[in-house]
Amino acid sequence: MVSIKNSELQVVVSPAGAEMQSLSDVVTGKEYLWQGDPAYWGGRSPILFPIVGGLWNGECRIGGKAYRIPKHGFVKKREWEMVRSEENLVTFAVRSTEEEREVFPAHYLVEATFSLEGRKVKVEFTVTNEGSEEMWFQLGGHPAFMLHDFQEDVPVSGYWRLEGKTHSLLRAGTQGCIEPDRVPIPLTEDGLVPVCVDTFANEALIFDGHQLTAATLLNTERQPVVRVQSTAPAWLFWAQQGQHCPFVCAEPWYGLCDNQHFEGDVSERTYINHLLPGEKWVGGYTVEVF
Repeated sequence: MVSIKNSELQVVVSPAGAEMQSLSDVVTGKEYLWQGDPAYWGGRSPILFPIVGGLWNGECRIGGKAYRIPKHGFVKKREWEMVRSEENLVTFAVRSTEEEREVFPAHYLVEATFSLEGRKVKVEFTVTNEGSEEMWFQLGGHPAFMLHDFQEDVPVSGYWRLEGKTHSLLRAGTQGCIEPDRVPIPLTEDGLVPVCVDTFANEALIFDGHQLTAATLLNTERQPVVRVQSTAPAWLFWAQQGQHCPFVCAEPWYGLCDNQHFEGDVSERTYINHLLPGEKWVGGYTVEVF
């Protein structure tokens, strides 16, 4: 584990998947990041690459060949190398391997930098095409946050306040792929999204089309806990389907799962990113805690 800190916050990151393990207040010790209780969900903040979400029939077609890339990709299970370390900044990196190219043929370098400024942690992803062919990929963040007001016998554990021009949702159905019809956003009378079992009855809330720029998690008294900000074109909010649970995820995705019955080339996947040999791509998100 590698820790970075400033006068306000401490962040702990594991080389396994370059996954954040903790985001806590230095003074009070308050933990904001979900701690991965397997009774609910064992993850904390996985990095999704080279795809996000699911593939229709489990196949991704690249250069005329079908590849079976697992849901959310595979770098979350790789061991990353720490390549830079300072008091309030750390960078981890992972490169493609020969064995892995049987699943995804690109020669890539992915770097994840975690840095602190005041009460914010910035998570920046850099992808480099180190091969001689063009590369198509998606990348997503998946941070999960503690619901400090969670009680087994109280249905609502918090609220999301959305920022942007929101209008409707997509829904993932068969094979975890996007259904054709749009659905309304579940909102309270004061325009908030309640964190409860009913909200996630169909798994994730999926916002596409750059509808969101940021979202703030509020406690049951409607006071801010964390605010997530990103330029990502798609956002997902997720908790375990059908289970009252003490965490919720806010996921900025530079990509989206397949539409149902999609059989096109990788270049036609929703919000796909493209790099020519030697080019770099940068994306990410920021979490501010209160």
